[in-house]
Amino acid sequence: MNGFKLEITNDNEFLGLLEGDEVLVSTVEQPRSNGKDLAVFEAAGECFISPFTRFGNQIMLLGERIQVVREHQVKIIGKVIDYSFEAKEKAAAFADVTAELIHAL
Repeated sequence: MNGFKLEITNDNEFLGLLEGDEVLVSTVEQPRSNGKDLAVFEAAGECFISPFTRFGNQIMLLGERIQVVREHQVKIIGKVIDYSFEAKEKAAAFADVTAELIHAL
């Protein structure tokens, strides 16, 4: 498969992704502009993930806040095809251990 793992560096609660989570990105599969597929975009040297739709030569990013950009301002790197919610699992495990410790007191 042609692709890569991308580690989330900023929480994105809208997408349910937390810092430390990883997504698997396919550079072969192209995301559909249906507002459901998650695309990895690059703009100004930064990567970000967002569902999107198109209107002519404009792309509407459908994240926490809707943003409209011209097609030439962003590059679609690939499609998110899988998630790994390690940060959420670690937080849940930490909460369980903390609850057990509090109960033991």
